[in-house]
Amino acid sequence: MKKSITIILLTVLVSFAFAQDKPAYKLFDKQGEDAKYTDMIDQLGNADLVFFGELHDNPISHWLQFEVTKDLYTAKKADLVLGAEMFEADNQLIMDEYLAGIHPTKKFEAEIRLWGNYKTDYKPLVEFAKENQLYFVASNIPRRQTV
Repeated sequence: MKKSITIILLTVLVSFAFAQDKPAYKLFDKQGEDAKYTDMIDQLGNADLVFFGELHDNPISHWLQFEVTKDLYTAKKADLVLGAEMFEADNQLIMDEYLAGIHPTKKFEAEIRLWGNYKTDYKPLVEFAKENQLYFVASNIPRRQTV
């Protein structure tokens, strides 16, 4: 019994040390000083609007965006509204119908115009909105359709 506890503790300590040596992101305040994630979430929880700038093909920024969304949901609950420029405004009805459970995932993904990284970077936000009955705004201008 003593050996298994030691192994578990060592595994946790090694994992913790590795995570601390190679952080996935670094936060700064407006003065350029190091900022804590929990302090940021507290401040964002008091805001009326939060815009999350990201690089469209950066998985770390998408992961952090999802983590921030989950933590803001804890603070805001149903007052939280999501939106993404990845979805075009003329697809809002498709989004609304999917979130309402009218269409299955396969039909939704076939009808709405998706970016190549949808499944890894944006789908978690859409599914989070669906699971928590949050409104999701398709906020980008429509692309021209070519014939």
